[in-house]
Amino acid sequence: MKIIYLLTKLNKLGVNMYQRKDKTTVIFLNQNQDYSRPFQIKTYYIKHWKKFAAGLLALIGLFLGVIMHLVKSKAEIQLANQKLAMLLEKQKSEVVQLDTSAIKKHYLSIDDKLKTINKYLKARGLKPMPKSQGGEMDDELGSTVEMGSFYEEYLKRMIRLVGFTPMGYPHKGRITSNFGHRENPFTGESIERHKGLDIKGNHGELVKTTANGRVKFASRKGGYGNVVIIDHGNGFETYYGHLSKISVKQGQRVAAGDAIGKIGSTGRSTGPHLHYEVHKNGKILNPKSYITLE
Repeated sequence: MKIIYLLTKLNKLGVNMYQRKDKTTVIFLNQNQDYSRPFQIKTYYIKHWKKFAAGLLALIGLFLGVIMHLVKSKAEIQLANQKLAMLLEKQKSEVVQLDTSAIKKHYLSIDDKLKTINKYLKARGLKPMPKSQGGEMDDELGSTVEMGSFYEEYLKRMIRLVGFTPMGYPHKGRITSNFGHRENPFTGESIERHKGLDIKGNHGELVKTTANGRVKFASRKGGYGNVVIIDHGNGFETYYGHLSKISVKQGQRVAAGDAIGKIGSTGRSTGPHLHYEVHKNGKILNPKSYITLE
């Protein structure tokens, strides 16, 4: 009776069904009583179609709820990002003001030190580095960045200047004869001009170059005996005389601190020592001015 009732009810909707065991045959009719090809469906689905419809509606409702939640969350995240961006911009502005003041103070301190360095360079007949600009800096971040670039380039030139300018001892020893006039060390009766420093050392001890450069001469030369002459490429040349052994060749590149020979007593010498000279643009200078920065 239930099946007949269901068929009657569905027939009113234009659907013809014939039940067969656990399946029901469904035929859709139009107003002219034409029907489509029948198909079968489980009777269980027909009996409980309301439950499936309710479940489908619930699923659609859940899906719409998730979409609305995601849209709301995205809007909240965008708002939070905007607030964070505004806060960061404010903090950046405050930090820039503080950093600019601190950087300016730091650069002014660097200026004072560079002035001292330039004083030492000038005292040695060297051209001072370009005038610094720290005192002209304003409070804008762009200016501090420009100043940073200026000092970076400044220090690169300073490194090159220091690297190719003779500084320090070619051999650690006591100075036994200074630059200038002195008594003849062989007779003690006449006065002669001494063009460098004599530095005491034991036979065979290492002699090192005092700056970067290229070996201009490396052989025997009159009263110098075995001598190495290094051209530093900026008007400076250094001489290392009376060597017992020469460790470099003419044309060879050397760096400050490289061993170029050994202490000896060749040439016009009274005993093992190093004769050291500094020349600038052909003029002989007192090497003592270049041994320390004092």
